[in-house]
Amino acid sequence: MINPSFSVSDADIQNFREHGFLKLKGIFSPELIEHMQKLCTSEVAPPSDNYGKGFSKLKYDVGNDDPTVLDVMRDETFSTAIAKLTGQQLFFTQGLGFELAKGKSTGFPWHVGNKSFGFQRRQDAGFTVWTPLCTIDAQGQRGGMKYVSKQHLSGEFVYQHFNLVPEYCRSEVEAGRDLSYEDFSTLKDGPLNSPSTKALLDHFAVEDSFELGDALLFDKYVLHRSIKLEEGPIPSRLAYALRFSSVDARYDKRRVENLASPRATFNYDIGRDFNDKVATEDGELVYASPYFDGTREARTLLAPREA
Repeated sequence: MINPSFSVSDADIQNFREHGFLKLKGIFSPELIEHMQKLCTSEVAPPSDNYGKGFSKLKYDVGNDDPTVLDVMRDETFSTAIAKLTGQQLFFTQGLGFELAKGKSTGFPWHVGNKSFGFQRRQDAGFTVWTPLCTIDAQGQRGGMKYVSKQHLSGEFVYQHFNLVPEYCRSEVEAGRDLSYEDFSTLKDGPLNSPSTKALLDHFAVEDSFELGDALLFDKYVLHRSIKLEEGPIPSRLAYALRFSSVDARYDKRRVENLASPRATFNYDIGRDFNDKVATEDGELVYASPYFDGTREARTLLAPREA
């Protein structure tokens, strides 16, 4: 499943620690890419609410317990590389599938994964391995992502910012103000996606090309956004994302409640109840949650000391 010749250099480790992202060239085998394609194709569906409406299809919790996906976590080449790069002991939390339709889908604007990592404290480590399931030509049809080095700007503040938005919206609604989804969206995405800030981020952003088998590793503070799939031979772009959390991450009940708040008010459901299942008490060790009983070992990557 993993290219046995794949490895990371000291320069790779330094670059990842400095910038927060790294392209993992040729890490996945054709067989694993084919499995991811089938897995995502069978599960992604058109969004049913305001969340994810920039995608033609999407789905959270794709392959969470899939035996092939779990085998990746215990692969020595994969776990060693991720441990060296992050310096953390990690466990796999969930998979996500995203599809962009050619010429139509805009995907997500500038953001961080504050929803995918919404169950844990802001300071707890989290990482994503994003794998496009078709070739991405950054100079041609595009359809990949842009991302900004943390040396330029870290997205950590967005986790703090979003916690304010639901609380503000609740108080406004209770006070009798009729807030719309557009109001909520402006509060949520506006600081990063105003014309001037968007232009600034786009100027400093990186946009890579990807061959089948390439992936992108990035940490949860990296600002990133989708790139529209332009005219060309590929009708749609499917991608599979694997989320990872540190084994010492603690449950953040306030953050989970704030993420749940907009569901009914703004028809903004993140399409899953993962955050509600992994723990109940604030400060609980997420890794020890009964939710992971039976798969905890299979989800756990090798510890850095074993790398």
